[in-house]
Amino acid sequence: MSSQPEQTEESYSSILLSSVKSPGFWSVVTGGGGVAALVIGGAINLAFDSLSSLSLIVLLIGAILIFLAIVLSPRAIAIFLVGRRGRYGTNVAIMTIAFFVILLVLNFLIYQSPTRIDTTATRIFTLSPQTLRILDEMSSPVMANAFFVEKQTSDAERQQAEDLLNEFQRRSDNFSYRFIDPELNRAQALKYDVRTYPTIVFEDADSGKLQGIMRFTEQEFVTGILVASDVQQKKVRVLIGHGEASQTDRADTGLDFAIEGMQRDNYRVLPLNLKQVGEVPEDTAVLIIAGPDKDIDDTEFEALTKYVTTGGHVLALYDPGVPDGFNVMLATYGLAIGNQPVADAVSNVGGEMLTPMLQKANGQLYGSNRSGIGIADEISVSFFPEVGPITSLVHTDDLPSHIKFTEIGITTPASWLETDSDSPGFSNEEMPGPFVVAGVLETQGLITEAPSLVSSRKPAKIVIFADSDFATNKYFHSSDNADLFLNSVNWLADDYELISIRPKLVPYRELVVNSRERDFIKWSSWVLPPALALILGIFVWWRRR
Repeated sequence: MSSQPEQTEESYSSILLSSVKSPGFWSVVTGGGGVAALVIGGAINLAFDSLSSLSLIVLLIGAILIFLAIVLSPRAIAIFLVGRRGRYGTNVAIMTIAFFVILLVLNFLIYQSPTRIDTTATRIFTLSPQTLRILDEMSSPVMANAFFVEKQTSDAERQQAEDLLNEFQRRSDNFSYRFIDPELNRAQALKYDVRTYPTIVFEDADSGKLQGIMRFTEQEFVTGILVASDVQQKKVRVLIGHGEASQTDRADTGLDFAIEGMQRDNYRVLPLNLKQVGEVPEDTAVLIIAGPDKDIDDTEFEALTKYVTTGGHVLALYDPGVPDGFNVMLATYGLAIGNQPVADAVSNVGGEMLTPMLQKANGQLYGSNRSGIGIADEISVSFFPEVGPITSLVHTDDLPSHIKFTEIGITTPASWLETDSDSPGFSNEEMPGPFVVAGVLETQGLITEAPSLVSSRKPAKIVIFADSDFATNKYFHSSDNADLFLNSVNWLADDYELISIRPKLVPYRELVVNSRERDFIKWSSWVLPPALALILGIFVWWRRR
């Protein structure tokens, strides 16, 4: 019994020695090493562009090792391939290839299908309903010529542009795109007058009209398509010259985000100075008056009155204490903005009673089912810092038939007109609520005019908010303020199909790592797993051999 271990050790040693001396053994070892080198070389080539030379060397070594395996013992290789283990290996290889073929077929079928499931938190990869409508209505083919210099353009920038172009192409048979390297194809660059890269030039196939863009966003692509297709954009003008909120360098009190939002909805936004122009241009789809703190003169008053009486569309954002001229214009239709702010003890932002919050759950927002106007249909929560009341100068029943005022937003019954803004609190001397803070005025004439004299006029539409702060940069992206503002513009511009909750902007998330951590992530995710799997496979095969 004591000599058994020595016999076992000798038997193992003799088997190992005979294996080492056998050409077949080295044939299998070099063959396995060659396959491993091919796998590792391919992984390096896929993972690291900068290591392409190294990957080629590893692939070449793998090919040489496989060649040596065949030279050392063709018989051993043949026995391995046709033997039991070889048949098992062949079956595994066939099943693996079949698995990947099935994946490719499924991927192709899914790619051809228009259905997409966007799992991102903000649905940043989903085209907006506005974009889909424009793509569906394209009547002439449009080609996007993307001029990218491969060595000068970041992979992320090109990938972003290509993903968006591909999604546009999937959604419309009239849209196509191609990538052109202007350094390799100077003739095409000169043809499209491209001098700065990267640039995408949209070309209408019928008219040949061109429109170039240098920012690769969904809105810019849509604008390029519309201009190239000669589709006229509606013009929205923002009144300036009276201290109104307007385009700034994104200061808290500016309208930069609101203007960008209107541009994303495919409006052309322009400033309007009545002192300079003298009248509101006839092609103005919507006139925005946002928080004026200086009065208008008689000429400007007449220009605004003429625009409204001829069927103009106005978005009026008036704060409490709005200058008299603007309030007088409302008074000619039986309305006015109060001088005192509204406080709300129940529905407010963070206990700030002078910042009332309007919530759909509280019945404070009126949708189309109640008002017939869909501006607030998809609005859940909106708030208005230091908002005033919209008061009626005459009883609703006494309004002439050509004037209609519809409420779309009110405060709660626990609200009041605050007389001391520094120390808000309800007292018996203060007027209790609820108060109307947002509404729509539809009119064909002044309150003093007879209905029979104005019945042939084009109706004017004015959306009134007794606050302008909610649309400024500081609060625009808070709650549903952005959608409430943009829905009002859409309704005024008669673009009822655009009234919706818009896709959110691309969130910025960043993983900060140093060079060592970056290299570890690369190697551990691309090279180590397949290499370890291959080593374990060889080890298991050797043990079972």
